[in-house]
Amino acid sequence: MTKKINNLPLKHKLLAIMLIGLSIMAVMSFLIIQILSSSYNQMLYQSISESLSYSAKEITDYLDKMENLTQLFLSDTKVQQELQNLKKAYENQEGHLNALNKVSSYTGDYYYNYSDGILKYINLYTPASVIKTNLISADKVPESIQQEILAQSDEKDGAPCWVDTYMDEYGLFLARNIRQIEMLKLDTLGTILINIDMNALVKASTKFENQYGETAYLIRANGKTLYHTENLSDENTARFNPETIDKYSIEQVGDRMYFISHGMIEEYGWDYYCLVSYEEIDEKLTGIRSVCFWIIILDFLAVIFITVRLVGKLVFHISSLKDRMHQFALDNTQVPETAYNYAERKDELGLLNQQFDEMSRTIIALIQENYVNELLKKEAQLRALENQINPHFLYNTLDSIKWRAKSVGEKDITDMVESLSVLLRASLRTKDEKDYTVGREMEIVSSYITIQKLRYEERLLFENSIEESWYPYIIPKLVIQPLLENAIFYGVEQNVEECHIILSGEQKDGVLHFYVKNTGSEIEDDLLEKLETEEIKPQGHGVGLLNIHKRVRIQYGEAYGLKLYNEGDYAVAELLIPAEKNDVEINHC
Repeated sequence: MTKKINNLPLKHKLLAIMLIGLSIMAVMSFLIIQILSSSYNQMLYQSISESLSYSAKEITDYLDKMENLTQLFLSDTKVQQELQNLKKAYENQEGHLNALNKVSSYTGDYYYNYSDGILKYINLYTPASVIKTNLISADKVPESIQQEILAQSDEKDGAPCWVDTYMDEYGLFLARNIRQIEMLKLDTLGTILINIDMNALVKASTKFENQYGETAYLIRANGKTLYHTENLSDENTARFNPETIDKYSIEQVGDRMYFISHGMIEEYGWDYYCLVSYEEIDEKLTGIRSVCFWIIILDFLAVIFITVRLVGKLVFHISSLKDRMHQFALDNTQVPETAYNYAERKDELGLLNQQFDEMSRTIIALIQENYVNELLKKEAQLRALENQINPHFLYNTLDSIKWRAKSVGEKDITDMVESLSVLLRASLRTKDEKDYTVGREMEIVSSYITIQKLRYEERLLFENSIEESWYPYIIPKLVIQPLLENAIFYGVEQNVEECHIILSGEQKDGVLHFYVKNTGSEIEDDLLEKLETEEIKPQGHGVGLLNIHKRVRIQYGEAYGLKLYNEGDYAVAELLIPAEKNDVEINHC
C-alpha cells in the first residue's frame, strides 16, 4: 500500500491534502489582514498626501495668479496714466476727482474680472484717497494693520509683499507698490492691496472628500499657526504639537484622535497639515481584526490534524530536494548524496530527484569543460588587443626628428631621441607585464610630451597633476599615453590655435579616475557606443580608444573602462581602473 501511494501522481496527492490548503489559506488570510491593517495608515497617508499635494499646488497657482493680477494692474498704461494725473492734480491742489473716478473704475474692473469668491477685495492706496472695491470687508481690517502692511510693502521696492501674519483672522494679504514706468522714473504712484479669503481658497483647492470622517486643514510657519479651518478650535490648535510629525502620525488633539498628514507649500515656506478623524476608522479596524482572528483560529484547529498526517511525508521529500539543491549551490563539484533511493520512485517526486541528479552531473561536466576555455579566450583577447599598434605616432616622431635637425641645435635632438628610445622600449616590449604601474606609465607620458612639445612648441600647453603617491598603483600597459595622443591629434594637429591639455586624477570608492582634458576639439555624443556597434567605423585614433576600453573591461569587468564627454570648453576622456597597489616598491625616474 505504501508503495502504491508513493507512486501515485502528484495531482492525486494534492487532492488528498486539499483540506490542508484551507488551513494555509486561513493562515495567509490572517497574515494578509494583519498586513493590511498595519499598512492602512500608509495607504491613508498616500491618499491624503495626494490631496495635500494637489491642494498645495492649487493654492500656489492661485497665489501666483494674484501676483500676475498685481503685475497686470501696475503695468496697465491707463492705470499708470491716471495715477500720474491723480498725483499731479493732488500735489498742485487742483481738481483730481476725474482722475480718481477713472482709477476707481479701473480698479473695480480688475476686481470683478478676478472675483471668484476667494478674492475678498482690492484696495488701492493713492496720495489723494483710498479706493475700496468691497467697503464692508475692507473696513473690518483695523487701520493699524493696514498701515503695517503698507510699510512692509514699501520695504519691498515694488516687489510682491505677502503678509500671512493675520491669515487666520483677516485672511492673506498681498501688497505691492505701483511705480511710475514712464521714463523709468520709478516714482511711487500708489499701493495695491489684495485680500484673499483663506477658508474659500482651502475649500476650493481640496479635492479630498470626507469619506473617512471629519477633515480639517492647518497651516503653520516658524513655529506658529497661521491658519486653521473652522472645525478646529483655537484651543485645540494651541494643543497641537507638530514637531514629532514627519510624514504622518496619529495624535490626540483636544478630546479627539486625528490622523495627521504633513505636506509643504514650499514657495511660501508653509507647513500644510491635513487632520482626519481617526476614531471611526480605528473602531472598524478593531472589529474586522477580531472577527477574522476567531474565524482563522477555528478553521486552523479543524484542519491541523489532517495537515500533520498527510503533509508530513510529502514535505519530507520536498525539503530533502531543496536541501540537495542548496548543497549543490555551495559545492558544484559533486552530486549531493541522499539516503533515500529515488530510482524506484515513479511519481513526480521521484522523477524530479532523478532529473536533478542528471542535471547536476551535466552542469559539473560543463563547468569543467568551459572553465579552461573561457580563461584561454580572455587571455587571447587581452593579448590581441595589446598587440594592436598604431604606427601613426612612430611616423610622426621620425618626421619631427628630421624637422628639428634642420631648424634647432643639438640639445633638442638629444632630448627627442632619448624620449623616443623610452617610448620604443615600452611600446615594443612583448613580455606580459602584470606589475605595470602608474609610475612606469608616467615615464612614457613624460617622454611622449617632451617629443610633442619640441614639435609643437608654444601651441601645446600641458599640465600633469598626477602625484607620486599614485605611482605604485597597477594599471594596464599604455592606457594613458594613447589618450594624450588622441587629445593632441584632435586638439593640436587639427587646429592652428593654442591647445591646453590637462592630465589629472582622483580616487573615489576604491576606483582610480584618470582625466585627460583638451581644448580645441569636441567629442561626439555616445562615441564609444557608436564605435562598438560600428555605427561609426573605428579607424586611426578611434581604434586606440576602443582598444583601451575593451582591454580594461576584459581585465577588470563591465564597471570599468572609458567615458567620453564634453565639459565646458574641454573634451574629456575619463578612464576608470580599480585601485590596486604593487607590493614591490619601484623607483621611477
